[in-house]
Amino acid sequence: MKKILVVVLISILALVLAACGSSTSGSENSGEIPDRVRVVIGSTSTGGDTFQNAEAASRYLEDEMSTNMKVDAIGGVQAFDELSKAKDDGSTVMFFHDMAYLGVEYGAFNEENKLENWEIGPVVSINPGNAFLTSGDAPYDTMAESAEWLSENPDETVTVAIQAGGVSEIIFDGYYLWAKEEFGTEVSDRIKVYVTGSQEDKNQALWDGNADIIHGSIGANAEFTKDEVEDKVKMKFLGLSASERVEGYDIPTFAEQGITVNGEEFTFDKEFFYLMPKDIEDSYVEQLDQSLEEVVSNESYQEDLSKNAYITNYISAEESTDYLLEKREEVNKIIEQAPDLDDISH
Repeated sequence: MKKILVVVLISILALVLAACGSSTSGSENSGEIPDRVRVVIGSTSTGGDTFQNAEAASRYLEDEMSTNMKVDAIGGVQAFDELSKAKDDGSTVMFFHDMAYLGVEYGAFNEENKLENWEIGPVVSINPGNAFLTSGDAPYDTMAESAEWLSENPDETVTVAIQAGGVSEIIFDGYYLWAKEEFGTEVSDRIKVYVTGSQEDKNQALWDGNADIIHGSIGANAEFTKDEVEDKVKMKFLGLSASERVEGYDIPTFAEQGITVNGEEFTFDKEFFYLMPKDIEDSYVEQLDQSLEEVVSNESYQEDLSKNAYITNYISAEESTDYLLEKREEVNKIIEQAPDLDDISH
């Protein structure tokens, strides 16, 4: 009987240990990639550069991460709200660009949405075609020439259509501060802003005569610069904010035009990256990072981006935090000197 009892006790103990092992295994697997991942973006447009970059990355990531990804264009405020309520399993992540931190610095987003409150994922791509445009018949061909034209025509003004709190505002600020330093307040006081939203709204502001210059991009606006376009909607590029020209387009950068801020050439690369809940599983971040490293080296992915003049720009999750925080510190030097939009609005 004693031997039988010992055998029974050993069997029970084995079952208990197996159950514990199963439970532990389940806990370890909690970092697995969910079957479905919702990618919320800080834009409501499905035709703009944020959606285009998010969609391309998601389409290739699906295979690498063995999941299904859906890009949801819900806008910046709502995207941050959804991210704050998201589970830490990676079933909801955010894809956005520099406005994610610029919006906080400018006051368009709540302070609780600052970069430090999220897990910063890898940087993925750049829109080097970030640009300003004007009507095809405007009396100037570059951003620098627009300020020179104001200097030569003291009764004229130039109104620029931008989105408050975004990439277009920081680039406008660079242009404005340069014009003020180069030509004085007699010119900068005649530079106004028309605050609006989507790219479609900016285009319409130009066509309606509410703006003389608009923020845009090669991907979104190149079609309006072609020779066969009707005069009433025809546009021309005035300059790119990126560090280098875009191959295939004869558009000078701000730096080439001599536009400087605080004694340095003014450039701003619009970069796209991921944000995730602060307590997300480390294994998820590692998987996303490794998968994106594979994606950006894929020639098919690179070709898809190039169709809209976008380029890959992979910065790992390990390095992206310091990189973006340093970039934020640099742009804050400009924001501190910039005018309040309420004071210069058209």
